Amino acid sequence: MSEQLPERAWFSPLLNEIADVAGDRAALLLGREKACCRIFIPKNLKPGHWLVELVGDEAAGKLVKRYADSYLDIPPALGGQMRRRRRAITDMTMQGWSIARITRALGVARSTVTDQRRKIGRPAPQDDLFSNSED
Repeated sequence: MSEQLPERAWFSPLLNEIADVAGDRAALLLGREKACCRIFIPKNLKPGHWLVELVGDEAAGKLVKRYADSYLDIPPALGGQMRRRRRAITDMTMQGWSIARITRALGVARSTVTDQRRKIGRPAPQDDLFSNSED
């Protein structure tokens, strides 16, 4: 592909902002688990708070630092739209994400990722089948 792909084109502006603050994983998890919900980010997180449980201590801390005492209307990360999911797979592939990492992040089947990679001319590496790496 000769066209330069924008980073995280599959995210809405708010999820891109969250990804900039707390990472892609946190934005994906929020967009999948809290899609179409209004959430409140408190100033202080107590142990066992749902945000810490969902995204982890470090990412939750970064979100508190940026959004303390704020309500956020979380949009869906992918919204179940096939076109957006294909774009996400393409973008992640172009950024060097492994098949295993893409399937975990997006919650899609391995065949969905390998089919899309084949369409863009990036077949699956032979040794990726049993990969547990987080590349």
